[in-house]
Amino acid sequence: MTHSEPSNATQQSFMSRLFQRKNVDDILAHSQSGQHQLKKTLGALDLVIFGIGGMVGAGIFVLTGAAAAGFDGHLAAGPALVFSFILTGFISFFCALCYSEFAAMVPTSGSAYTYAFSTMGEFTAWIIGWALILEYAVGNMAVGVSWTGSVKAFLAGVFGTALPTWMTSNTLDTISLAGFPKIDHSIILHKIPFTIPFSDNHQYFLIQSAFNLPAFVIVMLITGLLVLGVSESARTAAIMVFIKISVVLLFITVGTFFILGGHLPVFHHNWFENGWSTFAPNGLKGVVTGASTIFFAYIGFDAVSTAAEETKNPQRDIPIGILGSVIICTILYIAVTTIITGIIPLHDINQEAAVVGAMNIMGYPWASWLISGGTIAGLTSVLLVLQMGGIRVLYAVARDGLLPPAFATIHPKFKTPHICTMITGVFVALGSGLLPINLLAEMCNIGTLGAFVIVCIGVAILRFTEPERKRPFKTPLGLLFPILGSAGCFYVMTGLPVFTWLVTIVWFLLGMILYFSYGFWHSKMRLSQAK
Repeated sequence: MTHSEPSNATQQSFMSRLFQRKNVDDILAHSQSGQHQLKKTLGALDLVIFGIGGMVGAGIFVLTGAAAAGFDGHLAAGPALVFSFILTGFISFFCALCYSEFAAMVPTSGSAYTYAFSTMGEFTAWIIGWALILEYAVGNMAVGVSWTGSVKAFLAGVFGTALPTWMTSNTLDTISLAGFPKIDHSIILHKIPFTIPFSDNHQYFLIQSAFNLPAFVIVMLITGLLVLGVSESARTAAIMVFIKISVVLLFITVGTFFILGGHLPVFHHNWFENGWSTFAPNGLKGVVTGASTIFFAYIGFDAVSTAAEETKNPQRDIPIGILGSVIICTILYIAVTTIITGIIPLHDINQEAAVVGAMNIMGYPWASWLISGGTIAGLTSVLLVLQMGGIRVLYAVARDGLLPPAFATIHPKFKTPHICTMITGVFVALGSGLLPINLLAEMCNIGTLGAFVIVCIGVAILRFTEPERKRPFKTPLGLLFPILGSAGCFYVMTGLPVFTWLVTIVWFLLGMILYFSYGFWHSKMRLSQAK
C-alpha cells in the first residue's frame, strides 16, 4: 500500500506535466522578445489576399470536377456538390469565427497549436501541431502536383508541347511491383522510359519509376522566396491572386451568359432530368463525401492566423482577413460548381482540368490557354501561402523547445525562420514528386478538420477558464458557433476513406514517438519551471 501511493503520485505528477497549459500572457511575451520577434509588415488587405491566395487554387481548379464526377472509388456528388460547398462553407465560417477570437486574443505564430497550448496543455498542443504540419505539408504537396498538371495543359494548348511522362508523373502511381508469368517488355517499355524487368523464381517483376520534376522545382523556388521575406511574398501573392480571381470571374461571367443565352434546357437536363437522382446521384452520402473531398479548399484561412505575429494590427486585421476570405471564396466555389455541373454531364467532366474543359464545351477554346495560365498563377499563390503557414507552425513548435532549436533560428538580415523554411521546402518538394494528389488531399483534409475541431473546443474552454480575459473579437451567440463548428467537422470526417485514417494514425504514432523521445524532455516551459 505504501509503495502504491508514491507510484500514484508520480503518475499524477506526470499527467499534470503532460497537460500543463501555457499562460496567454507568457505566450505573448515570448513572441515579442527580441530573439524570436518576427517583422510586422502585413495589413488587413494583405491578409485577405493571403486567405484568398490559399483557398482559390486546387480546390476550385482541380478537385471541383473530381468531387462532382467521383474518382478512385469516391462517390460522385453530382450537381449536389453545390450543397457540399454550402455545408463546408457554413462549417468553415463557424470555425473562422473561433479562429478570429483566438487570433485576435493571442496574435502569435502557430495557429491552432498555440491556441491549444493555452487551453488544453502541451501534449494536446503537440498533437494538433503535428496535425497542422501534416495539413500544410501534404496540402502543399497536392498543390504542387496540381501545378504540374496546369503547366502541362498550358504548354499543350499554347505551344502544342507535351512534357515527358517520366518527369510529370508521381513516383507512387508509376511504380508497379507485381508478379506476372509473362510480360511483353516492348509494350511496357513504351509506357515509361525507366523500366527495370527482372526475374525471380521464373516470375517476372516490373519496377516503373518517375518523378514530378516541375512540382519539385516550383516548391523549391517558393522556398527561396520565403527565405527572403514575408513582405516580398505578400506582394508576389497579390499579383497572382489578382490574375486568378480575374480568370475565375471571367469563367463565371461567360458561363452565366452561356446558360442564360439559350442553354437553360441543358442546365435543366444536367441538374433536374430525373429529379433528385440526377441532382444528387448518391444522395446525402455523396454530398458528405464531396464535402470531405473539397474541405482541402478551406485550408487557406488557417494560414491567415499563422501570420498574426507579422501583422501590424492583428486584433483588428486578423478577423477581417479570416472571415473576409472565407466568405468571398465560398461564393466563388458555389458559382464555379454551378456552372461546371450545369453545362457538362457528369461523365464528361474533365477531372484534371474542369474549368478548362467547360470553356471548351462552351465553344471558347481560345480561352483554354488563358484559364490554364490563370490556374498556374492561382496554384502558385496557394503554394506560397500554404508553405508560409506550415513554416510558421513548425517555427512556433520549435520555439517552445518541442523540436530542435535550429527550427526556431531567425535569419539576421531577412528576419525569417530560414532553416525551418529550407527544411520544410525540401520535404514538401520531394513529396510533390513522389505522391499522388488524391492521397495527399485526403490526408490534408483530416489534418485541417482536426485543427478546426481543436480551435472550436479551445474557444469554449477558455470562455470558462479565463472569462475576464480581454477579447478584441468575440464569437457571437455564446458557445453556439464553437459547438456547431466542431460537430460539423466531425460529421464531414465521416466521409473520409478508411485508408486515409490508417495513414493518419501512422503519422500520429510517429509524432508520439518524437514527442516522448525529444519534445517532452526539452520543453522550455517545463525546463523553466524546474529551475
